Amino acid sequence: MKQDLTLMPTRRGVLGTSLAAGAVVTLAACGGGKSSDTPPSATGTATNAIPLAELPVKGTASIAVNGKNYLLYRPDDKTVLAYTAVCTHQGCTVGTGDSSNFICPCHGSEYSKLDGSVTQGPAPKALTRYATSIEGDEVKIFL
Repeated sequence: MKQDLTLMPTRRGVLGTSLAAGAVVTLAACGGGKSSDTPPSATGTATNAIPLAELPVKGTASIAVNGKNYLLYRPDDKTVLAYTAVCTHQGCTVGTGDSSNFICPCHGSEYSKLDGSVTQGPAPKALTRYATSIEGDEVKIFL
């Protein structure tokens, strides 16, 4: 009995299909560097993060709360933004950075201070953002 070889996959075809499928899975898992346009809800426990006087407008701070590190940025008088300080690339602690970005010292990933999105890789996704409030002379973070 003679076998029809035209329907059998080639090594090149199998490899190409495998690579394409792997790329799709990788992109879906990483989620890209975009952040959510929706601010986080103020749910959870409000914890004192820093006195407001220690965070001037356009200022940043690196704080530790309950053994975890967070980054704060105050873009204007009435707003404080908070993010995890854990790099999404390999878990290094992200620093306060320059005027517009938080910077990871390990591999150079940069994140926007305005929304936590990746502005320079290799980080695969944005920093996690946390809800905050200004109550009196204290900045609170909701964890």
